[in-house]
Amino acid sequence: MNSEAAGHRSPWSLVRKAVKFDCPYFSARDDLVAFDGSPPFSYSSIRVKKHGVCVAPIDPQGCVTIVGQYRYVLDRYTWELPGGGADVGADALAAAQAELAEETGLHGRHWLKLIDAPVACGTSDEQVPGYVAWDLESGKPNPDPVERLTLHRIPFAEAISMALGGTLEHLAGIALLLSIDAKLRRNQLPVTLTRLLRKR
Repeated sequence: MNSEAAGHRSPWSLVRKAVKFDCPYFSARDDLVAFDGSPPFSYSSIRVKKHGVCVAPIDPQGCVTIVGQYRYVLDRYTWELPGGGADVGADALAAAQAELAEETGLHGRHWLKLIDAPVACGTSDEQVPGYVAWDLESGKPNPDPVERLTLHRIPFAEAISMALGGTLEHLAGIALLLSIDAKLRRNQLPVTLTRLLRKR
């Protein structure tokens, strides 16, 4: 639904844009804004130059490959779907394909975009598109020098349990897995993918 067409016009007006920090990955702004004619006030936000992508690769046995790594910002080990980043405006599908190959060595013949999720609507403009890939070919992973990855192959049902139980941590990846599961239950996925996911 188009929010403008539905009568949801923005109540926000920008009085002054102020970039407080800038790097190759994002800028931090502290703008002066007004809301529906209110007196101007400060609104801080992160404006990204790179967005994330995530992928749920489904192999011929209906299993998902997840990635474990120690995250510097969180200061803990996490389990996530394969993924990474791409420049804003770049081809998100191409970025997802490259990240899947880089982290897992997998190449998918079929791809379906299921989500394009804002990460933190009130503070950041980052969007994370999520894809399911299937009809996979195996290759050799080639992770970044600062990535030390553990690959773990699990049944799709176990991946859903991890998403629901909090042991899979990336929110976009959780949303992607639950979207796949919901569409599977509603018979809204391609037949070839449905057959893989319903394998026991």
